[in-house]
Amino acid sequence: MKETGKLLVKEILIVAAAVVLGVMALAATYLVPQGKMKDNAWESAIFMHREGLGSFMWPTMKITQLDGYTDGLMLNTSYTESDDGIRDILLDTKVKVRDINPMESFYEVIALENKDYQIDTYGRYWHGYQIIWRPLLCFFHYGEIRQINMALQLAVVFFFLYLLFRTGHKALIVPFFGMYLFLTPLALFSSMQFSPCFYLMMAASMTVIGFHDNLNDTRRNCLFLLTGILTAYFDLLTYPFVTLAIPLITYLTVAPECRKNLKKCIGDIVFHTASWGIGYVGMWGGKWIVASVFTDENVIMDAVSQVKFRSGHYEKGRSYLTTLWLNFDACNTRAIWVVLACLVLYLLVRAVLHYRKRGMKPLPGTIAILLVSLYPFLWYYLTMHHSSDNSYFTWREYSICVYGILAAFGVNAGMSEKS
Repeated sequence: MKETGKLLVKEILIVAAAVVLGVMALAATYLVPQGKMKDNAWESAIFMHREGLGSFMWPTMKITQLDGYTDGLMLNTSYTESDDGIRDILLDTKVKVRDINPMESFYEVIALENKDYQIDTYGRYWHGYQIIWRPLLCFFHYGEIRQINMALQLAVVFFFLYLLFRTGHKALIVPFFGMYLFLTPLALFSSMQFSPCFYLMMAASMTVIGFHDNLNDTRRNCLFLLTGILTAYFDLLTYPFVTLAIPLITYLTVAPECRKNLKKCIGDIVFHTASWGIGYVGMWGGKWIVASVFTDENVIMDAVSQVKFRSGHYEKGRSYLTTLWLNFDACNTRAIWVVLACLVLYLLVRAVLHYRKRGMKPLPGTIAILLVSLYPFLWYYLTMHHSSDNSYFTWREYSICVYGILAAFGVNAGMSEKS
C-alpha cells in the first residue's frame, strides 16, 4: 500500500509537469509567424471545401468515411490568431461565420475574405496537434500533409512488423494485420484527426516489444501514464482507448510471466489501466484549470457540463445498446468481416492442432487478453452520447476486440518463438 501511494504521488507530479510543458510547447508554437502559413492555409481551405464534409475514400464502404469537419476545425484553430496571445494558447481560438461549421467558416474567411466573422474558442481540449500543424503549414498545404502522413504511417507499420520478426513475437503478426485492416488505412492516411491515436498506440506497443526486458513494473506504469497524457494532449476524443488497450494486450502477449500467470496478468491490467487513466484525466483536467485561472472564461464549468452531457447518463433517450449498435453498424462492411473470420478460423485451427500435438491446455493469460478485449464496451458506456453521435469514427474502439481475440488465438496457436 505504501509503494502504491508513492507511485500515485509520483504520477501526479509527472502529470503536473506535463501540464506545464504542454503549455510551453503551445506557446513556442505560436512563435511561428502567421504570415509564413498564409499561402498554404489558403490552399488548404480550398482543398477541404472542394472535398466537403463527410466524404468517403471509397463511396461503397462506410468505414472509409473521412472527418472534414474536425480536420477543418484543426486547420482553423492552428491558423487563427487574435490580439490576445494568452487566449490563443489556452482557449484555442478559431474563426466562426454565423452558424457555419469550422471548415466552411475558415474557407469563407481565408478564401472568400469574408469579414463578417467572430473569434470563437474551444478551450476544453489541449489541441496539441498545433505543435505539428503550425510548422508544417509553413511548408505544405493540407493535401501534401496527407501524403506525408501516409508515408509516415506506412513506415511505422513496416517497422512494427520488422520488430515483431526480429524479436520473435510472430504471434502478433496476424492480430496486427487484422486490426490494421479493420482500422481502414485509407481513412487513417487521409483524416488527420484519426492519426494521433494511431501513432501513440503504435509507439507504446513498439516500446513494450522493443524494450520489454528493460521495462519493470514501475517503468511500464510510467509508459502507460505518459501514453494517457499524450492522448489527452493530441487527441480530440476519437478512439482514445486504443492507446491503452492495444499496448496492454501487446504486453500480455509478449510477456512470458504474464501469459502463464493469471494473477500477475490481472494485477498488471489494473495498475497499467489506472496509470493511463491518471495521465489521461489528469492532463485533460490540467488544461481546464490552467485555462480557467489565466483567462476570463470558466473552462472548468464548461468542461464538466460537457462531460455530463456527452456521457449520456444525464439525458433521457440515450440507450447503451443503441450506442453499441450504431458503432457496430458504422463498421459493418462485409468484406472486412469475411477476412477477419478467415483469420480467426486459421488461428483457431492452428491452436487446436498445436495443443492436440503437445497435449497442453490454453495459456491462463488468454483470459486476461480477452478481458482487455472488452474495453470498448466500457468506453461506449462512459461516453454513450458522444459515441452514438460520432459513431462514424468512434467505431474504431472495436479494433481492440479484433486485436485481442486474434492475439488470444495467436498465443495459443504456438506461433511465437517466445512461447
